[in-house]
Amino acid sequence: MITLMVDVHSPEIRSKNMRAIKSANTKPEVLTRKELHHLGYRYRLGSKIGKIRPDIVLPKFHVAIFVHGCYWHQHRGCKLAYSDRDYSEKWQKKFKDNWERDLRVLNELNDAGWRVAIIWECATREQGVFEQTIKKLGKWIREQDTDFFESGYKKK
Repeated sequence: MITLMVDVHSPEIRSKNMRAIKSANTKPEVLTRKELHHLGYRYRLGSKIGKIRPDIVLPKFHVAIFVHGCYWHQHRGCKLAYSDRDYSEKWQKKFKDNWERDLRVLNELNDAGWRVAIIWECATREQGVFEQTIKKLGKWIREQDTDFFESGYKKK
């Protein structure tokens, strides 16, 4: 059974709250960068690959890393994506556009010869899960055997 949640804020207050959410240097991004640095990886921030600006770029390994917020990128099956709400058409379009852009970016980077990793916010929330995620990511970077890495922790 799906329960629809009614927003307790007016549209103006909700809009103000949503605008206050950071899009860069989020806690999951900072944690991921610190752990990559601890493993000895040196990266660039704010680097562009064509018109695309990944969260973290490892030029030496030809790797682009995105640290996605589960809510904004609607991580399927994740409790942080709040998929049980009754979203307006505006928000449904926003989430759909984000998903389409993410897919397009992934394909463009792969076509340009870049390997892409996506770290989902939920994978950074629990220390043990995050440690395993970083170990797997480090191994994936070193071994260079596949073009795509994704790690998320879906706990409903």
